[in-house]
Amino acid sequence: MSSIRICIPVVETDCDAACQCLARIHAQGFLAELRLDYLIQPDLQHLLHAPRGPVIATNRLPNEGGRFSGPESARRRLLEQAIDLGADYVDVEFNADPFWRNDLLAHRGAVKLILSWHDFKGPSTPPRLHEIMTAMIDCGADIIKLVTYAHHPSDCLALLGLIPAAQQQGQDIIAFCMGSAGKYSRVIAPLLGSYLTFAVLEAGKESAPGQLTVQEMTSIWEMLT
Repeated sequence: MSSIRICIPVVETDCDAACQCLARIHAQGFLAELRLDYLIQPDLQHLLHAPRGPVIATNRLPNEGGRFSGPESARRRLLEQAIDLGADYVDVEFNADPFWRNDLLAHRGAVKLILSWHDFKGPSTPPRLHEIMTAMIDCGADIIKLVTYAHHPSDCLALLGLIPAAQQQGQDIIAFCMGSAGKYSRVIAPLLGSYLTFAVLEAGKESAPGQLTVQEMTSIWEMLT
């Protein structure tokens, strides 16, 4: 299980607290998703220039499950700044303005771009999921991320089926389901080849419904192996 990437969301609202959280996450060998939309006054110079491990910079709007309430130009500027300051990954929504999105793709340099799509109502039909996945692959992102809400455990099957389909095309993918019914997909996804999965260090720090703690997730993996 040592090869599985676990990403921990940083949902602090204060930069100093976020830095402390980053240090805890990286000390344990995990990736961190820095949720810029949670920060009241994001200071990327401070956050990204400190000694650290790998970071995904994410800045979500409310309709994408986030909290950013400022102008779209300011939201984009923070992600562009994250690229300039050397974030390891930057997450950009598939539904974002395509001209801006493509410009980021063209100028990302060594930063890996994660192109993400979320369906908070879910589940989407298998044909719809494959249609979206194909369109995302065509964009040329380093990693694509598709997440839907599961109302029943069986809702996860179509989404998990995207993992081998993407791999057959040489595309790195993150895929799992949100919600209580989707919890098991977060455990199974990396075993099927999902680029990473998300967990939290402790309950109460979740950034999306259905996230397990690291301890819960690793305990299940130990039972499976």
